[in-house]
Amino acid sequence: MTSGNTAAQQRPVDDDVTELVLAARDGDQNAWAQLVDRYARLVYAVALRCRLSHADAADVTQTVWLRLAENLTRINDPSRVGAWLVTTTKRECLALIKARARYEPMDVSAVTLVDDSAGPEEHLTRAESITEVAAAYALLTERCRELLRRLVIESESYQQISADLHMPIGSIGPTRIRCLSMLRRHLEEATSHDRQAERLRSP
Repeated sequence: MTSGNTAAQQRPVDDDVTELVLAARDGDQNAWAQLVDRYARLVYAVALRCRLSHADAADVTQTVWLRLAENLTRINDPSRVGAWLVTTTKRECLALIKARARYEPMDVSAVTLVDDSAGPEEHLTRAESITEVAAAYALLTERCRELLRRLVIESESYQQISADLHMPIGSIGPTRIRCLSMLRRHLEEATSHDRQAERLRSP
């Protein structure tokens, strides 16, 4: 009896997540924002459990949300997007650790340490900032998302980007600036909206 009740309770949650993923696939920015809001803390926590510092966990988290934006249409079971995010986070953490091992001498005794210098409020602020950036990134054009992904995450050369995206090398820098300006504007608009909502909630 208990098992049946648990399954019945789980189905509406799965259905809700599926609807969010399908809506986000269709370009519904509100659905995307809800997905980010629902799973941002989970992704960040998984990164920390992989023994990353808070700064590296924040970087990995942003990368994971970019990966989700790129792969929304490829997720076979939308109801399991949470599991997909966990797996992707672990993969990105491993990639970062391997990259660091190639280029930096590693003190094995320090691998299990986590930077605890920041207080709970700073950790919460960082997590909220990640959520805001991911939501703003989703509002960019596909071309801007692809360019920023290649420049920031993949660290590809201008020559490679020029060849793959059919962009003159001289236009990559100015386009990057315009894309970052749009990202900043979306963030400012979101902040302004949040402040207005907060004022309306205040007595």
